[in-house]
Amino acid sequence: MLFFLIINNSYSQWIAQSSGTGSFLVDVEFLNRNTGWAVGDGGVIIKTTNAGINWLSIPNPTMGKPLFSIHIVDSNICYVVGWFETIIKTTNGGNNWIEIRNGGFGFGSSYEAVFFIDENTGWIAGTGQKILRTTNGGDSIITQPLFAGNLHDMYFKDALTGIVTGSGTDMFKTTNGGLNWINIEMPIGTRIPTFYKISFVGNQFGWVAGSDNRIFRTTNFGDTWDSISAVPVSSLTSSMRFIEFSSERTGFAGGEQGYLYKSTNEGIEWVRENSGIFPPAMMQSMYMYNDSLGWIVGGGGKIIKTTNGGQTIVNISGTTNIVPKKFSLSQNYPNPFNPSTSINYSLAQPGFVQLKIYDIRGKDIKSFINDFMNAGNYTLDIDDAGLNSGIYIYSLLYDQVIIDSKRMVYLK
Repeated sequence: MLFFLIINNSYSQWIAQSSGTGSFLVDVEFLNRNTGWAVGDGGVIIKTTNAGINWLSIPNPTMGKPLFSIHIVDSNICYVVGWFETIIKTTNGGNNWIEIRNGGFGFGSSYEAVFFIDENTGWIAGTGQKILRTTNGGDSIITQPLFAGNLHDMYFKDALTGIVTGSGTDMFKTTNGGLNWINIEMPIGTRIPTFYKISFVGNQFGWVAGSDNRIFRTTNFGDTWDSISAVPVSSLTSSMRFIEFSSERTGFAGGEQGYLYKSTNEGIEWVRENSGIFPPAMMQSMYMYNDSLGWIVGGGGKIIKTTNGGQTIVNISGTTNIVPKKFSLSQNYPNPFNPSTSINYSLAQPGFVQLKIYDIRGKDIKSFINDFMNAGNYTLDIDDAGLNSGIYIYSLLYDQVIIDSKRMVYLK
């Protein structure tokens, strides 16, 4: 009897969640493993209290303006900032909102970063490199412009010490609560990337991902930075939009065209993740509760969640130096196999590619590839398919159309 044991829950994976919106989601943050918030275009604020099983739309007074950042202080108090002089807060979990600033659509400064260390003391940053500071929950705000340009993210480890990011030449640190800011010299060379997000673990270790996909790390809370690696994105037009470390060793970086990578050695090496998003959408922000549990939000209202550290695309090698003239899928070798086999395939054009395994009845049971790929010749090495003995069908799909299918036999 031929049958398949459905993939065990121990296999890592990304699971799509229904956000209830098609708007671009720009930021996500969780208070605990169940309660989280996300914000985005069109004044969208959504909230979950069951780890993302359900997301509820939260009415607010932002009049459809783009919202860029949220900071959760506790179960009741959250601050949200966005474009066109938008700063709002709730003190009752989103039931009501206080308009600290809410300018007209298309006018005034825009804010992309907010960070509070308690319900009263916090900072906001955005266009014109303005840093806003409050010590009374927004009742009064001190504004300090730095230089020209935009600021995108910030992090404070205490009431005095914090870092704000912009371009590669616009990283600043304060040690007196934001009264003064010192420019941090980054080892960027002649290329000037943009740093959209910053991630810190503890009070010393931090990372930023450049728009040119280089990774920079500090071990002394931003006093000095080292260029430690580059995310191996196969598309030259794709850049990283976020970086998120849950511990000193484990982190993720993601961005345009749905590219997502994971590191388990402090950001030195990066391996592609199978996010499962189709069509490929911009990944804009991530929150990791720990090394296993996390959420990513992005274009089209997409939200994906992992409960066991993601799904790494492993053992894929390829070259795009010679572009094949046609799509093809080769017979796996060896066949039958246990536990390892290899599959060669060729892509004549860049696009969204899937390599799926079906049981003999045609039931889709596993995807080894589920992502955007460039044209080229590739080899997928399978070390342990997690299958029971039997006959299986594997298919190469391009933009959800089956290109070719082959049989393979697994002997256990």
